[in-house]
Amino acid sequence: MKTFRTCCLGTLIAICTLVIGVLVLMLAVGRLMNPNSPPRQAAMRMEEYFQRDHASFLIVRDYLIDVKDEHNPDFIRIWRPTLSEQFDNTMSLGHGHLIIEDEAVLQAIHHFFANRYSGIMVSNNTIRFQRWSTLDNGWGALYVIDRTIPHSESPERITILEPLSTESWYFYQSG
Repeated sequence: MKTFRTCCLGTLIAICTLVIGVLVLMLAVGRLMNPNSPPRQAAMRMEEYFQRDHASFLIVRDYLIDVKDEHNPDFIRIWRPTLSEQFDNTMSLGHGHLIIEDEAVLQAIHHFFANRYSGIMVSNNTIRFQRWSTLDNGWGALYVIDRTIPHSESPERITILEPLSTESWYFYQSG
């Protein structure tokens, strides 16, 4: 009788382990199969990042608004370099490149890149600080320059998911 109970208990443990393993695998596959959605609870995490990096957001935002006003480019892009490259202190404008000479701005940009932001983009009336991205999708913090919230019909296909704790700042998803 003791052997039968031990056998049943062992079988029950094996079945529970198998069920838990299948559930974990299903969750992992589900995440891989749906790359268009940001990681779970991304909006709450973005608020944490926004609070932690608030000073850097403001420094870069103010600088980019000045560049936009002075040079009137179609877009501005600052990309995190690949592992084999180093950031060369330049930003792409719609009509060329511009070297960033302001040390506070450079420190803030380096801070973003060190904290895994993939890029900073300015287009139309928004400045986007992209925290996570694939080739076609991304999410992060978005600042609306003129307080006109962009619509999902915009070329960037931006979807505002929720406001952050400071006026004109939002958690966004694109793609």
